[in-house]
Amino acid sequence: MNTRPNEEGTNRLRARSRRARRRGAALAFALASIVAIAASPLAATAKLLVRVSPERALVPPGGVEVFSAFAYQEDGDIVPADVVWSVIPPRAGKIGRDGRFTAGEMPGTAIIRATVVYDGSSGAGHAAVQVGEEEEARLSVSLDPSSVSLDPQEVVAFDATVTDPLTGDEVSADLRWVVLPDRLGEITQEGLFTAAAREMSGRVAVRASLGEREGVADAEVVVGSPPQPGLQVSVLPANAVLEPGEEFAFRAVVFDREGETIEADVSWVAMPARLGVIDQSGLFTAGPDEGAGRIVASVATIEGPARGFARVEVRSAGPAGIRVRVRPREAAVLTGGDVQFEADVIGPEGAPLEVPVDWSLRPDWIGTIGAGGLFTASQEMPEPSANGGWMGTIVASIETNAGQVRDASRVIVREGGPALRLRIVPHNPVVAPDREIRFESRVIGAEDPLDWTTEWAVFPEDLGTITPDGLFTANPLFGDPASSDFGPREGYVGARATLADGSTLTDRTHVRIRIPGEPIRIKVRPALAVVPPGESTEFDAIVLGPDGQEVDLPVRWKIAPAHLGTISGDGIFTAADLNVEPGSWQRPHGMVVAELRVGNDRVFRGAAAVVIDLPDPEIVIRISPEHVTVPEGETFQFSAEAHTVEGDPVELELEWRLSDPVVGTIDDSGLFAAAPSLPQGHSRRATVLAGGMYNGRVYWDRATVRVTGN
Repeated sequence: MNTRPNEEGTNRLRARSRRARRRGAALAFALASIVAIAASPLAATAKLLVRVSPERALVPPGGVEVFSAFAYQEDGDIVPADVVWSVIPPRAGKIGRDGRFTAGEMPGTAIIRATVVYDGSSGAGHAAVQVGEEEEARLSVSLDPSSVSLDPQEVVAFDATVTDPLTGDEVSADLRWVVLPDRLGEITQEGLFTAAAREMSGRVAVRASLGEREGVADAEVVVGSPPQPGLQVSVLPANAVLEPGEEFAFRAVVFDREGETIEADVSWVAMPARLGVIDQSGLFTAGPDEGAGRIVASVATIEGPARGFARVEVRSAGPAGIRVRVRPREAAVLTGGDVQFEADVIGPEGAPLEVPVDWSLRPDWIGTIGAGGLFTASQEMPEPSANGGWMGTIVASIETNAGQVRDASRVIVREGGPALRLRIVPHNPVVAPDREIRFESRVIGAEDPLDWTTEWAVFPEDLGTITPDGLFTANPLFGDPASSDFGPREGYVGARATLADGSTLTDRTHVRIRIPGEPIRIKVRPALAVVPPGESTEFDAIVLGPDGQEVDLPVRWKIAPAHLGTISGDGIFTAADLNVEPGSWQRPHGMVVAELRVGNDRVFRGAAAVVIDLPDPEIVIRISPEHVTVPEGETFQFSAEAHTVEGDPVELELEWRLSDPVVGTIDDSGLFAAAPSLPQGHSRRATVLAGGMYNGRVYWDRATVRVTGN
């Protein structure tokens, strides 16, 4: 009997069975990979975000201020990172492992730096501290009572006493009363306060004005019978970037003095108010304007409010989802002074991109801004000041192949300053490695003192050395091609002058270390290109000589990493025809580098960023809803559908996955079951994914589920 046809049929069935098993295994592997990626985005290059509190502090000489640092991942989850504290410059004071800062005896400005490390990731945060005494020119204001506890709707009268600290005499000043937050109650301009009907805490503040002098005082107000002191409030996530009009749910976790979570009445406020609105459940709606601010969660205690904070940025995404962020958002400087601005370019998935930005300034007469973002205010202004100063806008922009992306900050140049000012000459010099330059300190002002002593410092320390009489020598290693430190550097030289009466003045100047023959700059345009696999785009390199004019010199093109594509000798980049593998939704990105080698084999480079876009999908999967909140122990039914890009439905068997099994489970129908209880401190948010294989490719969508406590 001939059994061959049956054997062939059996073999075909076995082959189909093996292919089906492989497709199932491939889909399971793909979804598992995507879940892992979604649960820990860009884990290989994750950078911790760090917030130091307080952000600014005024500490008298020998005084103490305690700083704290919170480290969190880009998704907002706080992590128990190790913190290393430092003071810049070290002579400003000392800081212990617990963040306790003890100021030195000499007045001045310093930076408190917190460096954190957790699970292979690191980050740093900073705070500014001023060592010195508050100016006595302000009015001294006191409130009676200085703190008060009230029953809901109870009434109390506040009395303000205003004193001139220069004479010690009580003065009559104009008073303006406010309640913070305004939900705390109402106050008349005579100081009569009526508490609200709910338990909460806040402040009653008064601003006293007498001519051009002002003073402020406030009193703690507690309404009701709030918890004992020692509470800590954490707002999660600690950082959020939203588009205008977008909604986002913040939540507050309250800990007692033993570190246990407790239930407490939380009051929410957005600062500044133009940032957006937030209801008392923590649901924030971003306002129409771009900007940055804080979300404040307050819990009343018998000794005043305990507060937690989150930072919010409202930004409109640029082409291909690119954002540019300029820091600081606002800066004030005296005429002739300078301030350093920085710009971060954020890619479509929220990861930073190494992209050079172009800086500009409006109005251009208010000062100058260099290629590195250093703004220097003009000494003299062609227009009269308004309210004692001039306002300008700092703009950082990049050109992409889809259009321009930019962000802006505000700079305020103030006229006048203290009667005496210290000035370092020359200002903002450029020095070659191993070359010397002599700095001088000049005290200028109405009194023109004849004698003072000067102390000099260099930051960072490896920038060079400076003698007690101001002779600065740039580090020779920056000019040695054999050294790992070879290349241009930037930093500061600072001076502190002590006058005959013991008072001190400070100034600093920006110093650039440039290799002889520089600056040769290479600008690659566009600065960012988003290119689909297999397609091409053209980059152009502009070589600028020492005078800023274009120089006709050939460059050599490179790609990093090399597997992203190829680039021709004339700058035509062709993206690799990458397969759409699981996780490729991250859009692989890298750099296109234009390299120039000149005499003695010295190398100059310019770079642009390139992002590999994904091809248009054959089908689209959509999970509904995109975001949902589920109480502990309860269930929720997700639904998902597949359709073509034209909208026609597609029959597709979907598999469901959940990024964090501690948060709950999800079955084959999309039914999510929240865990009955979550461990203390564990993230309450997880990613839900539904995916399927269509024509040999994996397609998927994700949603977010948050589990709340009962």
